[in-house]
Amino acid sequence: MTSVRSYGDWALVTGASAGIGMAFARRLATQGINQVLVARRAQRLREVADELERAHRIQTRIVAEDLEREGAIERIEAAVADIPIGILINNAGFGAAGRFDRVPREKILGMVRVNCLAVAGLAHTFIPGMRARGRGAVVIVASAAAYQPLGYAATYAATKAFDLMLAEALWAENRDAGVDVLALSPGPVDTEFQAVAGETAHPGATPESVVDVALAALGKKPSVVAGGFNKVRAWTVRFAPRAQVARLAMGVMRGRIPEAMR
Repeated sequence: MTSVRSYGDWALVTGASAGIGMAFARRLATQGINQVLVARRAQRLREVADELERAHRIQTRIVAEDLEREGAIERIEAAVADIPIGILINNAGFGAAGRFDRVPREKILGMVRVNCLAVAGLAHTFIPGMRARGRGAVVIVASAAAYQPLGYAATYAATKAFDLMLAEALWAENRDAGVDVLALSPGPVDTEFQAVAGETAHPGATPESVVDVALAALGKKPSVVAGGFNKVRAWTVRFAPRAQVARLAMGVMRGRIPEAMR
């Protein structure tokens, strides 16, 4: 694992109140990295911050912000203007399962705002400082869903394809400037995601195992898929006809959503 301390003393983690984001915050704290914790739920952020401060004697700052709201990126930038962010964990995101025309329009547009616009905006905010210091790291949480069209989760998969391509391009742009960029693509994870997306419950990896995969790959490659089965799925779809891939992927999703959303 690349020593995360080499990137700087402060990390900013979005979606830090639960799931993969909280697992990242906890793992980075064990390395003595101070934390800026960003999420919508202020009370939950305070609980996480108190836990990290007590257990690891690090500094924290909470920024209660909804990344779907206009001006969120600018407010976050202002809130941390005095902190040199060395590690950016672009983790916040959500999905909505169901046939495209049955998912509320605002939820579709909200996914694009949080999963794409906020990710690009935060990367654009903090990469210049990292390049100027000659060190830094950006992890963008994509998804195994990014590797194929995914009926019944069409917008979510499309936003994660954006994240995947953005991260890999940023890796290429910044690899000679001391800034490591990584696209992290997990499959199902045991978090709040399934309930929020409206999917029926199905087994997933632990957030901690996904973070382990990411930190092991950071600084070594542009992207990583967490989980052996997910890796096979992500790569084999590249060799199958696109129409067949779309039909098969939709068939998998069909079994994970309520009948009313099909």
